[in-house]
Amino acid sequence: MSYLEKLIRAVSTDGYDFATGSRIMPESDAKRPFKREFASRGYNSMVRLLLHSKLYDHQCGFKAFRRGPLLELLDEIENQHWFWDTELLVRAQHRGYRVLEFPVYWRHGGSSKVNFAKDIVGMGSEVFRLWWELFFPGLFSGKGKIFLTAFLAILILALAATFLGASEVLENIKHVSPGTLALASFVYCASWPLRGMRFQQILNRLGNHYGIGFLTGSIFISQSANVILPARIGDLSRMYILKKSKDLAFTTSFSSLTVERVFDIIAITFIAILASSGVASRLELTPWMESLIKFSGVAVLLFFAALFILSYRESRNKKKVKEKVHKNISGEPLSKMKEFASTFIRQMSVVAVRPGAFLAVVASSLLIWGMDIFTCFLVLKAFPAAGVDMTSTFSISLVFLAVALGNIAKTFPITPGAIGTYEVALTAVFVLGGVRPELAFTVAVIDHIIKNSITLLGGGLALSELGFRWREVLSTNTDTLKGM
Repeated sequence: MSYLEKLIRAVSTDGYDFATGSRIMPESDAKRPFKREFASRGYNSMVRLLLHSKLYDHQCGFKAFRRGPLLELLDEIENQHWFWDTELLVRAQHRGYRVLEFPVYWRHGGSSKVNFAKDIVGMGSEVFRLWWELFFPGLFSGKGKIFLTAFLAILILALAATFLGASEVLENIKHVSPGTLALASFVYCASWPLRGMRFQQILNRLGNHYGIGFLTGSIFISQSANVILPARIGDLSRMYILKKSKDLAFTTSFSSLTVERVFDIIAITFIAILASSGVASRLELTPWMESLIKFSGVAVLLFFAALFILSYRESRNKKKVKEKVHKNISGEPLSKMKEFASTFIRQMSVVAVRPGAFLAVVASSLLIWGMDIFTCFLVLKAFPAAGVDMTSTFSISLVFLAVALGNIAKTFPITPGAIGTYEVALTAVFVLGGVRPELAFTVAVIDHIIKNSITLLGGGLALSELGFRWREVLSTNTDTLKGM
């Protein structure tokens, strides 16, 4: 306790924000078992080296802080165990706070709560975690995630082009038919109002009536965001637009978007199954292609099985739900999560379980994806050197299968807009069907460029028409939605 006055004076009158005693400074007088001394010095040396700390001892329990600086740092500190004080002192130095370290007299107390086998490994991993956060901030979040996934997409395309021959790819482009590509672009443009009509169908079933122009514009914007952002988080922007423009409840927008995505998967899975049977006489699918189709089919079956079961339970317990809601109104709180889940299941069931609504949305989904596939068909036809009989059942089935598998691959959105993964999937299917590898890759790239370019152009026009900005849309996240 002889150092207590010095500790308090450092943060109260001497102008320091943080003060800590040290058992490792050259002037310190500390004695403890070799095992603890060795582990402590090794750990603190690693902290000094990797985290650029100027302190000798980060874990001495003799510390004092000024209230203001401490409160400013508390929200940044993730660890709540032995690494807490290390993280506090390191972050304080990186933020420019004044930190005083002074030598102390210290003797080992005879026992320790530190588990050397568990805690030391854990603290070592925490050092690397903090090093990553301090020196590579935002690499896996926000703009950093966008740049990283975009780099991955470019890398995939570059490796594929290099492997297949970049000169051959460019040579193929020279012989393309501009008129056929223009027709392909027109067909893809024509599919967008159908997307708006399908979304209108879904929302109408849920009791919300909006114009096709507005809904098509909102889809353009969200899909444009998905081209730029990874993990399909651009879908959040559509929820934001629906809330801000029409004050649509988040439960309704979330359930309608989920229905849309599920029926997309139903349509492309159905197309993939039909197309695979159409090409079965001349080629055998690779294991990964079969796995993709099976995975998609099983996912759809599990979704509907779960939805049917939950809907059945919901209908049987309707009376109990009403009683619970009544209690909630009377003052007894009902879990918001349960209420959200109940509403979500009920709204999903309206579209996905009722036969009339189900068939209507399935039909529109098949038409939308049919036009998407026809776009790719025209792109392939634009290359005379393809040497493919575009009138044969096999060739038509091959294009259907390629686009279906490419879009099933999009359900694993590791890159923005599935750029790279989509091209690889299409190329693999086309090559399996007898198309030259470099030509197959060229067709896949041109097809995706047409679709993404039209999406971004339509998204820009929709932003202007609806009065939104790119920055506003691209920065939408769950916190933004919670604050509305």
